[in-house]
Amino acid sequence: MIRKDRVKKTGSRNKFFKTRNFSFILGLLIVLIILILSQTTGVLSRIETSVTDLHFLYRSLKTGRQRQEGVVETENNLRINPDMVILGVDLQSLDRFGKWPFPRWQHANLLNFFSRISDQNNRESSILLDIFFVEPSQAVEDLLLINAIQENGRVVLETILDEEAPPLGNGEEYFDRQEILYQKAGRITRITGDTGQLPVFYGLQPPLKPYARAASSYGHASFIDDQDQVYRRVHLITRSARLLEEVKLTGLSPDFPLDESRFERLEWINQDNRRVQVKTPLTQPGIEELRRNMEKNGVLKYVDTDSDGEIDESYYVLYKYRDDIIPAAVLTLALKYFNRTFDDLEIVLGKHIKIKQPEIFDSSTGTLWPYAIMEKGPVYDEEGEIVEPGVFREVSEITIPIDRRGRMLINYMGPASQTGMGAYQTFPLRSYAGFAAQPPDSLPSGWVPTRAYENKIIMVGAFEKGIADDIKTTPYGLMYGIEIQANALNTILMENYLTQPPFWVKVLILLALVMLVCFLASRIAALASFFLTLFLILVLFLGITLVFDVKNLVIDFAGPALGMIVAFISVVAYRAMTEERDKKRIKNMFSTYLSPKVVDQIIDQPPELGGLDKNITVFFSDIRGFSTLSESMSPQELVQILNAYLSAMTDVILEYDGTLDKYEGDAIMAFWGAPVSQEDHALLACKAAVRQIEVLKELNKTFPPEIRINIGIGLNTGIMTVGNMGSIQRMDYTLIGDNVNLGARLEGTNKIYGTQIIMSEYTHEMVKEKVIARELDNIRVKGKNRPVSIYELLDVIEG
Repeated sequence: MIRKDRVKKTGSRNKFFKTRNFSFILGLLIVLIILILSQTTGVLSRIETSVTDLHFLYRSLKTGRQRQEGVVETENNLRINPDMVILGVDLQSLDRFGKWPFPRWQHANLLNFFSRISDQNNRESSILLDIFFVEPSQAVEDLLLINAIQENGRVVLETILDEEAPPLGNGEEYFDRQEILYQKAGRITRITGDTGQLPVFYGLQPPLKPYARAASSYGHASFIDDQDQVYRRVHLITRSARLLEEVKLTGLSPDFPLDESRFERLEWINQDNRRVQVKTPLTQPGIEELRRNMEKNGVLKYVDTDSDGEIDESYYVLYKYRDDIIPAAVLTLALKYFNRTFDDLEIVLGKHIKIKQPEIFDSSTGTLWPYAIMEKGPVYDEEGEIVEPGVFREVSEITIPIDRRGRMLINYMGPASQTGMGAYQTFPLRSYAGFAAQPPDSLPSGWVPTRAYENKIIMVGAFEKGIADDIKTTPYGLMYGIEIQANALNTILMENYLTQPPFWVKVLILLALVMLVCFLASRIAALASFFLTLFLILVLFLGITLVFDVKNLVIDFAGPALGMIVAFISVVAYRAMTEERDKKRIKNMFSTYLSPKVVDQIIDQPPELGGLDKNITVFFSDIRGFSTLSESMSPQELVQILNAYLSAMTDVILEYDGTLDKYEGDAIMAFWGAPVSQEDHALLACKAAVRQIEVLKELNKTFPPEIRINIGIGLNTGIMTVGNMGSIQRMDYTLIGDNVNLGARLEGTNKIYGTQIIMSEYTHEMVKEKVIARELDNIRVKGKNRPVSIYELLDVIEG
C-alpha cells in the first residue's frame, strides 16, 4: 500500500527540480558567488574600471540646436567650470624662451603679468605653479621670482611626496621647509575616521624656504595609478610622516607620551621590511603582545657605543612618527576659489570632504557671493542679446565623496587638449609664452585695469613632451599632469562627482538581471534565450553608459554581465541534463496518438501527467455489424479494410487536435481537453465526429460494393480523471470515470435511434450555438440518478 504523504513528497520534490523552478535556485547561487568574488578579489573591480573607461568615450564637449526662428542656443559644456585656464609650457614657449627649465625670472614675468593691474578687484583667484623649486638657482633669479610670488599673493606651490625617507642629514631641512608652509597657510587637523588608511609618505621635497614664506598656500601633486597603470583617482589628502624619535622596546610603557590628536603613532619594521603600526591606546597586555610579535618577526638593532668595532648593545626598536595631513593642490585651489581655509574642512574618511558655505568673489562689487552652478545656459538671439537667462543652482555646501583612503574618482570631461589654432580643447588652454613674454611696467601708472581673468584659477604646467616626466595614462589616453589636475579640480567645483549606488541597489540589479535570464533560459529555446541574454547585456551596457553620462552614476557592469552569462550557461546545461530526457520521454509517449502540433505544445509546456480531474470531452466510435462483415472476408482482407478505416478516422482525430486513447478491435476511443487544455474541446470533438462521417462516405467509395462501413459515435463532456495509468512495466495515458462510461453508452445508443452521432446534454450545452442538433430523448443510464437528455449531432456551423 502506497502512503499518500510519500506520493505527495515525491511530487513536490519532482516539481522543485524542474528547470522552471530549480533555475531560480541556480540564480541565487550565482548571485552569491558574484557577490563573494566582488568582495574578496579584485578581478571584477579591474574589469569594472576598464568598463568605466569606455563610458568616457561617449562624452561630448559642446552641443548646439535651434530653438525657434532666429534664436540659436549655443551651449558650452555646463559641466566644465568657466573659471579655469591652463597655461601650458608648450612648443611655442620653448621656441620663444629656449630649452627647459626656463630662467626663473621668466616665471616672475608671468606672475607680474597677472598681479600688476590697476584694479585689484579684477585679479585671478589663484595661480598654481606645477613647477618645483626644490633646488636653488642663481641668486638674482631666485630673488626676482620670490618677490613676484610675494607680490602676487595668490600663488600655490607644490610639495613632492616620496615614499621613502630622505637620506640622513637632509630630512630635517625638508621637513622644516614644509613646516613654514603649515605656519603660513595652515594645516588640516580635524579628520574623522582611521587615518591609518591614508597613504603615507616618509619623504617629501617642499619648495625652498624663501619660496615657502612667499607662497600663498601649498598642496601635493602626487597621483597614484591603479593596478593597470591608469590614473583615475586623486588622493585629496595624504599623510607625511616625520620621524620624531627612536624608542627601545624595553622602554615602552602604557604612559609613553603619544599625542594622537597630532596624529602621533608608533611603528616597527618586520623581517620582510614591512612597516607595522602599533595598536593604540597602549596597554600592558598590548605591549606584551607587541613584545612577542617583535621577538618572533622583528629585527634587532645592533649598536657599537664605543666605536671599537664590537657590538655593545642590541635591542628591538620602534619609531615614533608624527603624521601631517597634506592636501592635494586641487583641494587647496578649490578652497581658495570658495574663499575658505583648511579649518573649514569637514573630513570623514570613507564618506566625504565637506566645504561649507562656499562663496566666490564678485569683481564688479568687490564682495563675496554664495556659490552657484549654472544648470541651463542662456539663450541668445542672432544679435547676441539674451532672450532667456541662464538657470543657476545655489550650493550651500560642497560635499566631495571620498573612499577610506581619501581618494576621489576624477570625472574626466574629455580627451587631452591640443595646442595650436583651432585644436580640440577640453579646458581653455593658452600658451605660457603669450603671458610671460609681456612683462608689465614696474610703475603702477602703466598698469592696465584688468587682464580679463577675474576670479580665474590659472594652472601653469608642462604641455610639451620631453619637458618633464609629467604625462600619464588616463581613461582618455595620455594626458599631461596639469590637465589631470584640471579635471580633478573641475570635478570638485562643479560637484560633478562619479558616485556609486548603495550596495543594496547593486545587489538588487544583479539579482533582477540574473533571475530574468534564469526565467528566460528555463522557458524558451536555448538559441532564443542566448540572443536575448546578449541583448540584455547590450541594453545593460548602454543603459549604465547613459546613466553615467547623465547622472555621473557608476553602476556595475562586470558583475551583472558575468552573472547573466553564467546563469544562461548553467540553466541551459541543467536543461540539457534533465528536460531533454523528459521531452524525449513525452514525445515517445504521445507521438503515436497526438498530432505533431499538440506534441510540440506538450514538449514546450509539459502537463501534469500524474493524474488529475479535468473537464474533458470523450469520443467513442464503433462499426455497426462488424462481426457479420468480418465473416464475409478473409483475415487478410479484414485487416486491410480495418487498417484503412482506422487510419482515416485517426487522421481526423489528430487533425482536430484530439488525443487518441486506444483501439479496441474496430472501436476507437479519443478525447479532447488533455493533456493540453483546450477551451473549445467540445466543439473540436463535434467537428471531428462530423468530419469522420464525411470521410467515411469517401472511404466507402474505395471499397468493393458489397463492403460498406457504418459507424456510431458517442460524445460526452464532463469531469474525468486523466493521467498515466497502468503498471510499472506498461503505462497508458487514459481516462476513467462515470462520464467516460456515459460516452461509451451513448455510442451504443445510436443503434436504438438509428442515428450516427449522439451527444449528451453536457456536450450540447457547450456547443449549442455552433452546431445543428436535434433533441432525441431523455434516457436513464447506469451510474446516473436522473435522466440525461441526448441529442443527435447533424452538422457544425462554420465560421
